[in-house]
Amino acid sequence: MPSPSLPRSPLLLRAALAGAALLLLFLAGLATRQPAAGQAAVSLSRYGQEDLSFWVNHNGLLQFDAEGEVGFGDLARLLPRRRANAPALGELRDRFTFRVRDPQAVATPDTFRAEFASGALTWTAAPVTRFVAGSMRTFTLPVLIRNRDAHALVLEAHYAGATMESAAPDITVPAGATVPVLLRAVETSLGPTSGKLTLRHAGGELAAPVHFDIRPLVPLRVRLEDERGRPTVARVYLTGADGLAYAPRGSSARIMAMSADYFFHAEDSFELEMPAGETLLEATRGPEYRLTTRRVQLTPGAPAAVTLRLERWTHPSAQGWWSGDTHIHANYTAPHHQVIEPRDVRLQVVGEDLNYANLAVANSSGAFLHDRQYFEGRPHRLSSSEHVLHWNEENRSSAYGHMCFLGLKQLVEPFYNGFRDTPYWDDYPANYTLAKQVFDQGGAVSYAHPGMSPSFERASIKELPVDLALGQPTAMDVLSNNDEKATTEMWYRLLNCGFRVAVSAGTDAFTNVADHYLAGGNRVYVHSGERFDSAAWLDGFRRGRSFASNGPILRFTVNGKLPGEEIRGNGPVQVLLRGEVTSQVPVDAVEVIVNGKAVRRFAAGQPFAETLQVPESSWIALRTLGPRHRLVVNDTQTWAHTSPVYVTIGGRPVRLREDVRFYRAWVEKLIARTEKSGRFKHPQQKAEVLALFRQALDWYRQAEADSRP
Repeated sequence: MPSPSLPRSPLLLRAALAGAALLLLFLAGLATRQPAAGQAAVSLSRYGQEDLSFWVNHNGLLQFDAEGEVGFGDLARLLPRRRANAPALGELRDRFTFRVRDPQAVATPDTFRAEFASGALTWTAAPVTRFVAGSMRTFTLPVLIRNRDAHALVLEAHYAGATMESAAPDITVPAGATVPVLLRAVETSLGPTSGKLTLRHAGGELAAPVHFDIRPLVPLRVRLEDERGRPTVARVYLTGADGLAYAPRGSSARIMAMSADYFFHAEDSFELEMPAGETLLEATRGPEYRLTTRRVQLTPGAPAAVTLRLERWTHPSAQGWWSGDTHIHANYTAPHHQVIEPRDVRLQVVGEDLNYANLAVANSSGAFLHDRQYFEGRPHRLSSSEHVLHWNEENRSSAYGHMCFLGLKQLVEPFYNGFRDTPYWDDYPANYTLAKQVFDQGGAVSYAHPGMSPSFERASIKELPVDLALGQPTAMDVLSNNDEKATTEMWYRLLNCGFRVAVSAGTDAFTNVADHYLAGGNRVYVHSGERFDSAAWLDGFRRGRSFASNGPILRFTVNGKLPGEEIRGNGPVQVLLRGEVTSQVPVDAVEVIVNGKAVRRFAAGQPFAETLQVPESSWIALRTLGPRHRLVVNDTQTWAHTSPVYVTIGGRPVRLREDVRFYRAWVEKLIARTEKSGRFKHPQQKAEVLALFRQALDWYRQAEADSRP
């Protein structure tokens, strides 16, 4: 096919290019509205089985009493209970969700695997391991059955042991599918024993032995102490001699989003019965503590008592830096599972040594508001002098982005807009109007989970460039449940427009979901004084006296100025950079960033002092990056970043043309989409929103004219 001919004259060529650009802009405005970036909690359970492993309960974890066919989600959450399985299952995960949802992809050594082809059923994996199991405890037998034939396979799975039998009748495996089945093995006679696993179908049966080493249960009591020897709250990983994770009765067993490790929080002490043999105890208290490890040999007939003393490796609050998480949901996802109470949240917040927990009253996918009953307009009464629980609000617009509100005296309504089949189905009001109510109360605002790609179409901070242009001092959760490469690029571009956008961090943790983010795993540190004070912390947060981190601790000044402060000069200035990055997780790069570019690189763990020539208005910040690590609990990499120190030369703000132009086009797309597909009850409401957006567009046009290349 011949190539299309090009316009012959330069004038025609320019006209064609301009027309193409306008067409692209128009198409962008018509683009289908994308849901806000983020990862929703989806059970991937069979109907009615969500309580098996998805929802949090207070029953601890001694065993899973599951029998029959299960969904992929429950299979993929039950199997990492065996510590050795976690790395293999981690390869299938994307944080707490799964990149692969085919049971056939699950390949762990404790799984029995059968394949049906040409009318015959054969084993493709039948473990000959002698499994260690606790006496009278359920041992879960996972079986994967794959059907390669063109017709459905109907069979029965059966386990017969010395003590009991377990059966899963009428299992249907569709053609070309793999079905996960769980059976229960419970044995009481101590020592070596065996049972038989059998799969029966119309054409015959397939059997395999299952070998056990049955151990007696031994009482274990564990005391938790802080670095001063005082009783404390901690995050605990407990692995028995059978290789399985445990949690004592009355606790909530949860799964770490990245490592798939099972854990629980405990206060002062806990006790339970464990299988005899070597037991692994691990405990920590958030990113400022080391992981304390102790191996204990449990002997039959000899109750054991162990003390775990935690150890700090850093203490930022001793230098006035206090941690916060701007985005926590105590109860979320579904109206029918609201089991988390303030006492549960307190246990997690203190167990992670998080100083300010900003908890959200919010809707999810419909009109139901989660946790509204906990809002009091002040810190909750279970707060302490160093650990504050404050129910505030996540305001969620499907058109303009989600905002986390802090320091509210009154809730801001409507709580959401743009959600079909709800009272607030329309795209009104704009975020700017809602955020103004927060600032009028003396509160603070941060845009949540900015997006997985630095583009208008795929980002969720649709209106943030407008709000900043209209003068609101809004922060941004650069560290969240999104890709930091994308969120950092969007943040740098905003800073290069001259906006002073404080770095923030919010986990978007759902604490009533077993497999989800850990509150405080990502956090923002704010410099606010020797003692923790919520008002002073919020003031420092708004001013950008802050750094965000999922592990490393940053110290950084420019001419003695902290992040968020300003240096003024009439001409080019030479500044002194001082700082240090300390970390218990690996760090690859420590970089000084000026206007979005790395200009200096230093080694982690070593203080640095170096001068830098600044010829024109700039912002300067410190960044560190590193690889994935078990103690980076919510994220795919190690990441930390300070808010900028601002250098103003000759009274001129930072204005980089490429970045101003980027957000000018962004606002044009927002206007085009709102004009074409915005949903409004009344024309005057649409006119009001568009007037705000056009006012911001005027700002960008003027800023672009005043910008430097």
